[in-house]
Amino acid sequence: EDYGFEAARKVVVTDRGKVYMDSLREAVSVMQREEQSLRDLRLSETEKAYKVAIVSGLMTGLSGIVLSLIVAQMLRRSLRNRKRVEWLQAGQVGISQSLVGDMPIEKLGEGVLTFLADYLDAHAGALFIKEGSIFRRVATYGVPAENTTPSRFTMGDGLLGQVVKDRRPMLVNDVPDGYLNVGSGLGQGNPRQLLLAPVISEGELNAVVELGFIHELDPLAQALIEAMSEPLGVAVRAAFYRAELQNLLEETQRQSEELQTQSEELKVNNEELEEQSNALKESQARLEQQQAELEQTNSQLEEQTQLLEVQRDDLSRAKNAVQLKAQELEQASQYKSDFLANMSHELRTPLNSSLILAKLLADNAQGNLTAEQVKYAHTIQSSGNDLLSLINDILDLSKIEAGHMEVRSETLSLQRTVTDLTRMFEPLANQRKLDFAIELSPQCPTTIETDRQRLEQILKNLLSNAFKFTEKGSVKLHITCPGDGSVMFAVSDTGIGITEEQQQTVFDAFRQADGTINRKYGGTGLGLSISRELARLLGGHIAPHSETGKGSIFTVIIPTQYDANKVEPRAVPTYTPRPAAAPVVEAPKSVATQRMHDDREELAGSSRVIMIVEDDESFANILLDLAHELGFQAIIANTAEDALILARQYVPNAVVLDVGLPDNSGLSVLDRLKRDQLTRHIPVHVVSAGDHAQTALSLGAIGYMIKPVKRDDLADALRKMETKLAQRLRRVLIVEDDEVQRDSVRKLLGTRDVETVAVGSATECLEKLKEATFDCMVLDLSLPDTSGYDLLETLSREDAYSFPPVIVYTGRDLSTEDEQRLRRYSKSIIIKGAKSPERLLDEVTLFLHQVVADLPAEQQKMLEKVRNRDAALEGRRILVVEDDVRNVYALTSILEPHGAIVQIARNGREALTALDASLNTPDKEVDLVLMDVMMPEMDGLTATRTLRKKPEWKKLPIIMLTAKAMRDDQQRCLDAGANDYMAKPLDVEKLLSLVRVWMPR
Repeated sequence: EDYGFEAARKVVVTDRGKVYMDSLREAVSVMQREEQSLRDLRLSETEKAYKVAIVSGLMTGLSGIVLSLIVAQMLRRSLRNRKRVEWLQAGQVGISQSLVGDMPIEKLGEGVLTFLADYLDAHAGALFIKEGSIFRRVATYGVPAENTTPSRFTMGDGLLGQVVKDRRPMLVNDVPDGYLNVGSGLGQGNPRQLLLAPVISEGELNAVVELGFIHELDPLAQALIEAMSEPLGVAVRAAFYRAELQNLLEETQRQSEELQTQSEELKVNNEELEEQSNALKESQARLEQQQAELEQTNSQLEEQTQLLEVQRDDLSRAKNAVQLKAQELEQASQYKSDFLANMSHELRTPLNSSLILAKLLADNAQGNLTAEQVKYAHTIQSSGNDLLSLINDILDLSKIEAGHMEVRSETLSLQRTVTDLTRMFEPLANQRKLDFAIELSPQCPTTIETDRQRLEQILKNLLSNAFKFTEKGSVKLHITCPGDGSVMFAVSDTGIGITEEQQQTVFDAFRQADGTINRKYGGTGLGLSISRELARLLGGHIAPHSETGKGSIFTVIIPTQYDANKVEPRAVPTYTPRPAAAPVVEAPKSVATQRMHDDREELAGSSRVIMIVEDDESFANILLDLAHELGFQAIIANTAEDALILARQYVPNAVVLDVGLPDNSGLSVLDRLKRDQLTRHIPVHVVSAGDHAQTALSLGAIGYMIKPVKRDDLADALRKMETKLAQRLRRVLIVEDDEVQRDSVRKLLGTRDVETVAVGSATECLEKLKEATFDCMVLDLSLPDTSGYDLLETLSREDAYSFPPVIVYTGRDLSTEDEQRLRRYSKSIIIKGAKSPERLLDEVTLFLHQVVADLPAEQQKMLEKVRNRDAALEGRRILVVEDDVRNVYALTSILEPHGAIVQIARNGREALTALDASLNTPDKEVDLVLMDVMMPEMDGLTATRTLRKKPEWKKLPIIMLTAKAMRDDQQRCLDAGANDYMAKPLDVEKLLSLVRVWMPR
C-alpha cells in the first residue's frame, strides 16, 4: 500500500492526478479503519482470511488504475517532447531560410530579428556585430528612434559585455526602467524579461543578440537561440567575407581601369618616343656639326669666364663697401637721434630758467616793475616760446624721419575744428586788419576719423604762413568733400605768392620762398616740411598752387576714414644727394583712442553743462547718459590739458573728475581749477580707482568715490551737485566762544549770498545742526562746555545731526597727533595769526563754491593777497636736485615766494647724503623732492631707484624733471619709482600744482 501510494504521488502531477490521489488516500484510510475494526472484534481466522481477500482485491484494482494513469502521463509527455523537437527544428529551418542569400550585414540582422520576433513572440530586439575589439549595433526591432540603446560596446561593458566575456546566454527578469524600450503609436513600455545570447561559430564569438519579452519567456526560446548560434555565426562571418570581397572587387576594378588608362598613355608615349627618336637622329647630325662650332667658341667663353670672375670680385668688394656705408648711415642716424635728444636737453635747460624768470617778471607779483620792464619780460617770454617751438619742430622732423611719429586716430568733428581755428586766428586777423573766414561745405560729413592733433598742426602751420606772407586782403579756409571718401582743406591768401620753380622746394627742410640774406619774412622753413610729412602720415598729401603777387592756395587732402595700410612710404628728400635709394619707412601703426562724443556742438545758452574728465570710453559714456537723464548737457575731456582748456572755454556748472589721466594726475587738474578765479567756484566730484580722498577733499572737491561705483551712487552724486547748483543762498555756521572773534568772523564771511549763523558753545552748535543744514562750519577747538575734538566725534557718530564740511580755525598750537586726529573730520586747519583771516576767507569761498567776481571788492583784495602765499607750501622743505645753477635759481624763485624752504643738491649722490642727514635732524625733514634726470656722478633715475630701496623713503614724494623730452621718458621715470613727471621748460602753474598735490598732509 505504501509503495503504490508513493509511486502514484510521484507520477501524478496534474490536477486530475491530484483528484485520483485524494480518492486513493480516502480508500486506503477506509481499509485501514476496517482492518483495525477487525482486529478489535477479534474475528476468526476464516473471517480474517475473507476480509484480507477483499482488501487484496481492492488493492489490485487500485494498482491497475494507478498504472493506467502513469502510462497515460508518459504518453502525453512523449507527445509533448516530440512537439518541442519539431518546434525547435522548425525554428532552425526558419533561421536558416532567413539567412539564405547574399545580404549585407544590416539586412541580415534585420531579417534575423524579424524572424525571431515573429517565432518567439518577442516585442523588441537588437543585434550587435563584432568589429575588431568593439561590438556595433547593426539592427533593431520594435525600438523607438529616441531610445538610448547603445550603438556600440566593448567586452565587459554592461550586461552585453559580460555575456561576451562569459560566452553564455543570460536571462534578466523584472527589467527596471531605462532598459530596452518597446514603442508603438499608443506609447512606450519596458519588457518584463531580457534574453542576451552570444553568437558563436567554430569557437569564435562574432555577434550578440538581445531580445525583450513583455510576457514570461518560454524555456524553449533559449534552446532555440543556442541552436541557431552556429548558423547565424557562419552567416555573419560570410557577410563580412562578402563585404570584404566586394571591396576587393571594386578596388580591383578600379586598378584595372587605371592600368588600362596607363596602358593607353604608354602607347601614346611610345608613339611620341618613336617620333622623337627620329627627330633625335636628325638633330644628331646637326649637333655634330654644332659641336665643332662650340669647340671653336669654347676658347672664347673661357676668356669671358675669367673676365666675369674679375667682375664678380669687383662686385663683391662693392657690396661690402655698400654694407659698410649702410652701417655707417645707421650709426649716423643713431648719432643724430642721440644728438637731437642731448641738444634738446642742452637747449631746454637754459630755456627753462629763461621762461620761468620771464614769467615771474611779467607777472610783477610785487608790483615794483614799470610797464616798460613788464613789456621787456613779455618779449623775453615770447622769444623763449618761439625758440621752444623751433626745438619742437626739429624734434617732430626727427621723429618723422626715424618713423617714430605715432598717428592716433579718433573721431573728429569738422564743426569743432572750424570753431577752434576761428577762435585762434580771429584775433590775429583783427590785429593785421585782414579778412578771415572759414567755410564748411554742407556736403561734408559731420565727423571724420583721423588724428585731430596732427591735422590741426598742419592747418595751423598753413594759416600761420598765410597770415605771415599776407599784408592786405584776406585769408580763407575752405573745407569741401569731393565725394570720393576724402576731405579737402584749402588755405588761400592774397599774399606775395610763390614762383613756379619754388613751389616744390618750399617743402624741403630749412627752405623758404624768400631765402635771401635780406629777407623780409622770418621763420625756420620747417613748417611746410613737417606739414607735408604729417599729411602723408594721415594718408593724404598737400598740393600747392600759387602765382607771384597774387597769393597762394595750399590744399590738404586726407581720407575721411584713416587707414594705416594706405599710408605711402616717405619719399627721398630731393635736396640731399644719396648714393643709393633711401630705406623705406613703414607706415606707422594707428594707436586706438576713445571716441568721445559729447554735446559741445549743441550747447544752448541757458543749459546746465557738466564736464566729464575721464579717459575710459565706456565709463565716460555711462556718465554722459546719466547726465542726460538728469537734464544736463555734457562735454567730455580725456586728458588733463583738455580738461583745463575746456573748463576755461565753457566754464561748466559742475565737473566729474577722474584721477588717473594719461598725461597728468587729475588731482593736479583739481588744484589748478581751484586756483583759477574763473573756475574755482565750479563744484568738482572726484571718481577714481585710487584712494586719494583726503587730498581731493582738502583741495576743494565736493565729494569722492572709489571705482568701481554703482550707477545709483553716481546718480545720487550728480543730484547733490544739481542741488548745490540750484542753491543761491549759502549758510555758514560759526562756532566760536569769544564774542569779539565771533563778530569779526561773521563780518569777514557775510555777503548778500552768504548767511552766517554764530553760536558760542557745542550745545548750541548741536541744536543748530539738528534743526537745519549748513554748507560749511568754522570751528574753534576751545569751547566752554566741551572740546572741538569731542564735538567732531559726536557729529561723526550720530546721524541726528547734519555734518557740513568743517574748517578748524583755532589759536592753539597743534601737535602732529592732534593734526592727524583732526584731519579725519576737517577739510582745512587754520591757525589764527596775522594772515589767518585771508586764509579763512579763501577756504570758505572755496568750499562754498563762490564766484570770485561776484564777491565784494574788499574780499577780492584779501583773496588776491592770500594767493601770494600758499598754505600747502608754507614752511615745507623741498629738496631740489639739479646741477644747472640757472634752473636752481629759477626753481627757488618759484617756490620760496610761496613759503617753501628750498634745499639744494647738485646730483643724485648729494641728494642721498642730504636725505640721510635729515633723518637725524627732524627740523630739516624733507617733505618733497624735485629730481632732475640728467646729472653728473649719479643721475636722477639711479638716485630714485636707490631711495625706493630704503624703507624710510618708500613714501617720500618725488617729482622728476627732464629736458630730454623723449617719448619713453615718462614711463622710465615712473618705473624708477617717481610719483610724477614733468618735462622742461617747466610751466610754473603746472609745477606748483604738482607740488601742492604730492605734498604730504
